[in-house]
Parts: sequence; C-alpha cells; structure tokens
Amino acid sequence: MRRRGNSEPKTSAHPSITAAAAASAAARAAAKQPSTRQSRRRGFCIATGCFLFCLIVYVCLKGFSATSALPANSVRTTKPGLRVTERDVVALGLATQQVADLATLPGFDELSKIEAQLGAVYLMLLEQVAAAEELEDGGHALRQLDVSQHYLSSVADALRRAADVSYTKLKRMLLRELNAELAMAPTSLVRTMYGWMLSDLFLYCAVLPEYYLLKDDTAAHAVVLLRSVNLLSWSSLVHTGTNPELVDVQLASGASLASYDIFNWSSGAACRKSPLGALSPKWMQFCGTSFSSTAAVARRTAATYEELIVLHPDYAPLRLHYAVAFSFLGAGETAGARGDDGADAAAGGAFSSWSDHARKALGVVRNDREKVGVRYEQADGVHLLVLTLLEAYLTPADEWTSEQNAQLVHALGELKSCERVRMSLLAPTGWSGSAFQQEYRVPILTPEQVSALLAKAQVHLGAGHSALTPFHACL
Repeated sequence: MRRRGNSEPKTSAHPSITAAAAASAAARAAAKQPSTRQSRRRGFCIATGCFLFCLIVYVCLKGFSATSALPANSVRTTKPGLRVTERDVVALGLATQQVADLATLPGFDELSKIEAQLGAVYLMLLEQVAAAEELEDGGHALRQLDVSQHYLSSVADALRRAADVSYTKLKRMLLRELNAELAMAPTSLVRTMYGWMLSDLFLYCAVLPEYYLLKDDTAAHAVVLLRSVNLLSWSSLVHTGTNPELVDVQLASGASLASYDIFNWSSGAACRKSPLGALSPKWMQFCGTSFSSTAAVARRTAATYEELIVLHPDYAPLRLHYAVAFSFLGAGETAGARGDDGADAAAGGAFSSWSDHARKALGVVRNDREKVGVRYEQADGVHLLVLTLLEAYLTPADEWTSEQNAQLVHALGELKSCERVRMSLLAPTGWSGSAFQQEYRVPILTPEQVSALLAKAQVHLGAGHSALTPFHACL
C-alpha cells in the first residue's frame, strides 16, 4: 500500500524540487487573477445586455399601448390592404382598348367587371391616403402606406380612360345615336345594361372624385360628376319593349307579359346581382344609395348637383338644375299619396305629406331668383320662368297670392306654347360659357315634370284660364 509520505515532496532531501514547486504555485496564482477579471467583465456584459433587453421590451410595450389608444380610424389608415397591381392596370387597359375598338357583349361585360373590382380596391386605398393626410403625425401614417403619387395617378388615369370609353359607348346606345354598337341593349338586355351603367357610375361618382379631390383638380372633378348625373338621368331610358309608354307586351298566345324597367326586375336585389354583388361593402353602399330605385336616383342626382355647385358656386345653369332636382325630390317618394296628374289632391290634401320638403325647396327657388343676374352668372333665358313654375308647384293653393298669380301668367306668356316648352325645356341644350363646352347637358325638365308643373298652375289659375290654353297638349 502506497504511503501518503512517499507522495509528498521532502524539502530536506531535495531542495531543487522544492524551488520548482514554489515557482509553479506562484505561476498558477498569477494565472488566476486575469481569469477572475474576465469573469467579472463577462458578468457585467450579461447584466448590461439584460438591462438593454428589458428597456427595449418596455419601449415597445409603451408604443403599442399608445397606438391602441388612437382612434380606430387612425389605426386602419396604416393597415396595408389590397392594391391595384401593374398587372391589373395592364388587364384594364387591354379590356378598355377592346371595347374602344368594338363594343361586344362579352367585351363590355369583362370591362364592367374589371372596372368594378379595381375601382372598389382603389377607393379603399384613396380613403386610407386621405385619412393618413389628416393625421398630425409628421407623415408617419402616410409613409407606412408606401404609396407614391406616380402610382396613384397611373391607376387613376387607367380607370378614367376605362370610364370614358364605357360612357361614350353607353351614351350612343341610350340616346340611339347613329352607328351605336349594341343598340338593342337598353331594351333587350335590361339587367346587363344595369350592370354596365352601375360600374361606370361607380367610377364617375364615387372613385374618381376622391382622387381629384386629393389632387385638387376642380375641372376634372366637375366633369366626372357631370357625367355621373347624365348616367343617372339616362336610367329612365332602360326598359323592356320599344315604346316608353308600353305597359304590357302581348305574346302570340294571347298571354300578357308585364314589362319592367331598369330597377324593378329583381325585387330589390339589383345590387346583389350587380358585377361585384355583395363582395364589397363600399360597392353595396353606393349601389343602395344611388342606383337601386327611382327614388335613390333622384336623391343621388340632387346630391351630385350640390357637389357641382361647391366646385362652381356662381354658375347659374347648375343652380337651375339643382332647383328642379330638389323641388321634385319629395314627389317621387310620396307619389302614392298624390294624384295622377302630380297636382295637389283636393288642392292641398296630399301635398301636406311633403310640406316640410316643399318649404325647403321654396327657400332654394327664392334664393336663386334673388341672385340670378346679380351673383349667379351665365343664366339660361328660361331660368327665371322655370323658377316661377317651381314656386307655383311648391306653394299650397291656400297660400297663393294674386301677385304670384300675375307672375305665373307672365311666365306662361313668355313660354308661349307647348311646342316652345318642348324645344327649350324638354330638349338637350348646351352649357353656357366655357365650363362644360364639350359635355352633354340633360334637358332642364322631363315630360312628367312639365305635366306636374302645368297641372299645379291649373290649380292656381283655374282649368279654363286663357294662359293655359296653348299648353293643353303638354298636360
């Protein structure tokens, strides 16, 4: 067995070995000092790293809390969504060119669907950009959207060209212009025509105005709104049969098939059966409030004239169209309570159902009369005459005065005859001045409106009044 003593160095017997052992111990002690310093440094670095990590986590959590405290709209503006891609723009351009060269049924269908889809996506982006610009965050939300002006303008230009091509083709069909392609569509393809018009209307009335508002382009903004008014007015030209007065289509078998117009073919489901259907809330909202019924068209028309007046506040022709649109706005919604001739039932009975609206409309008419020629410029020759007829239409018989009676007789004398009314009020006329020289202008009144105005004049003057004799053919 090994003895413990044999393993231990003996200083008395080997002095040289003892000296070496001492030197080795000293070296090991010296080596321990740097190792200790490294350990301390490593511990310091770890502690510092932990501190920095905790600090970063704290800052991130604080930033998240601040973002959560912002209004919901502010957060949504920075949320990236669908985008119109370069490939989409190319597809739209090809579809547009195909219809521009020759409008075919499948070609127009394809263009209409692409217009609706890209328009809905682009509208959401424009609203995000507009909301981001409103935020006072130093442009942070706008930068997060990562949208360049070049991108916005290139998409808008493509959509505008598509809308213009569609509008030109639709106008030729609806107004029965010579060499119109798909001329049978307004009477034979009512449901299809509805989708085409709605897609174009969506671009002109909802999408492109948002872009021109961002760009502060008043001229282009006004033109697209004016074209949307035209499309709205032409909706009455879309119906089955070849005659607007046709009530029933007699079949060879002797059965009767009821005709329908652009809105009553789907029992209120027109918007769901349109190009985008219920896939886009923005689309459905626009369709429901603008192109789902005759009353919706009337409301959208009046609202669009209001927008146009904001852009051209002193242009008298827009004021006249707005006065007419607003005056008849309540009539369509209370038609069931009114007589067939549009006049008051029993000289004031059913009229009270929309008397509140009538009072507001009277305010518009009288305000116009005071300012035509003073502030409002480039008025039509019939402007004041139409205002007099509107005032008579809106005023209850028991509030009508002898002075107003004299003004009404004078206005009818200036209009002269039913033929003159048809020429000056029922036919398309040009826009005075330079604002809309190349644009179509809808007639100032419709035949139904003329009949309603003359019927109410008959209530005030009496059926046998000599001033009404030249207008019997228009009643």
